[in-house]
Amino acid sequence: MSKFDGGAPESIGNEVTNPAGDGPVHPRAEMVVVLAQQGIGRNEISRRTGIPAVSVSRIAKANGITFDPAQTEVALKARIAQLKQAQAGIALGLHEDIAVARMLLRTARTHRDYAFASKAIGDLTQAAQRMTPEITEQESVEEVKDFLMDLREQMGKVRDEFEAQHGVAFDSPEAGEIIKQEAKQHDES
Repeated sequence: MSKFDGGAPESIGNEVTNPAGDGPVHPRAEMVVVLAQQGIGRNEISRRTGIPAVSVSRIAKANGITFDPAQTEVALKARIAQLKQAQAGIALGLHEDIAVARMLLRTARTHRDYAFASKAIGDLTQAAQRMTPEITEQESVEEVKDFLMDLREQMGKVRDEFEAQHGVAFDSPEAGEIIKQEAKQHDES
């Protein structure tokens, strides 16, 4: 117990739920619960909140939350995509700065201004190259696979809805006629 707070626990890992058992008592413990319910992984919660990973696990366990590796992987991929997007935004801004430096180079009136603009262009170009996210062939293949799997799933849903609505198999001759009629009606309207 801390001598300053009149008996509150020293660590949020020591008291994670209130005695009634209806949720966390510590605001930081509540953050852990909210983030975990959003599918964010234990280590990411620890990084965001500054709470040790062991305490994050203890808080989650006390509140009936487990960390699903599949959800964690999805959250990690989303975070990586966000970081790449931010990195690409920075790279774009650097390219805009290069254009400004080139304009300064063209309008330089002294050798010193010319040298400064030249150095700025070189430095900005190197920074832009470093900040431009690289997309590997494997990442491209994974993106295409994800797209195709999503497309397959959507096509399956369309097929299922069609069959439920019309009562015929999607690959039957009757379905072909129904689709032709609907397309004709759509073109006429």
